[in-house]
Amino acid sequence: MKEQKIQTKIMLAWCFAWVASLAFLSGGVNYLWDSLLITKIGLLINLAIGIGMIIAHKNLFKTYDELQKKIQFEAMAITLGLAVVVGITYEISFDFGVINSEPEFEYLIIFISFIYITSTIINSRKYK
Repeated sequence: MKEQKIQTKIMLAWCFAWVASLAFLSGGVNYLWDSLLITKIGLLINLAIGIGMIIAHKNLFKTYDELQKKIQFEAMAITLGLAVVVGITYEISFDFGVINSEPEFEYLIIFISFIYITSTIINSRKYK
């Protein structure tokens, strides 16, 4: 259990670092610099931090017991399925003229986050 807490803190640190680097990069392109080279370097740094976050998440999974893994895998399966189905429906709705504004990726990310959190909570309650 102690190892799981350590890995959770490590994973959270990588997540915060990735979000911070993405926010800095997004804001910096418009307000701090006007160089494509700096932007490319920033993108590579953000990508490297993202890979570190994925590895940290994988290491956290190694500390889970079978029930925790089952809960997480089911939540991920639901999230992936809904993200693909809703994402494609969202995109083709614009292509077919059903919605007027071009789909924004940010909305899909919010949807994915909401579904993952909700399905994790529901699965946790289901298996208690």
